[in-house]
Amino acid sequence: MARQFHRPARLDPEAAENIEGGVDTAVASELAHRAAQALVGGFPEDGMEADASVERITRPGVVAAVAGHGVDAVAELWADSPATTLPGTLWRLFLVREWIRRDPDLVERRYATVIDLTTVESEPEAAAARARLDAALADARRVPSPERVRAALDGVLAGRTDGSVPALVPVLTTTAGFLRALAAGSDPTWIDDDADELAHRVTRRDSALLATADELAEAARRAGAGLLD
Repeated sequence: MARQFHRPARLDPEAAENIEGGVDTAVASELAHRAAQALVGGFPEDGMEADASVERITRPGVVAAVAGHGVDAVAELWADSPATTLPGTLWRLFLVREWIRRDPDLVERRYATVIDLTTVESEPEAAAARARLDAALADARRVPSPERVRAALDGVLAGRTDGSVPALVPVLTTTAGFLRALAAGSDPTWIDDDADELAHRVTRRDSALLATADELAEAARRAGAGLLD
């Protein structure tokens, strides 16, 4: 995805002067983590002031900025974060939310295919598809609807969690199950065009839906154990 780096002025105006032009990798990573931690909450504030080269970013400031300007500018900070981190996890949730928001008809068609597969009982030609679906939904028998998934993601990306990382576990688990179901119902491809606005190494890799589902499931495990930060 062709992306421009957004200064975190929308996160905290006082931090903007520290981000002009290119950004040092370590500083960018620190900003990504602080923005993610502030949005989710539950992290000690003095732990977020350790690096004097980056202004403190507060939860009220991030939540207010997202409410006023949208989460897009914040999400840009997370785009290069590893899947095992909180910012990397939020980036993947952001991509799923944007996909559902932007392409509701496409997502709904793929979801409808999953529902059709779950209702087939006796057609021999559907046996293989049902076997794949059963395996994909082993930990999530009820396929969450796109509307339900988007509503949950909207809440997380607006900072409307209870202020702790463990509160993300249900959303991560639900989203992982949703992506697995879509992959089982059709194919695991996510974005198939490099020119797409959502084209990114996460969405363009082989079996992107399944790979992302696995990453979100692992993130849920880490969040439940207090290891996602």
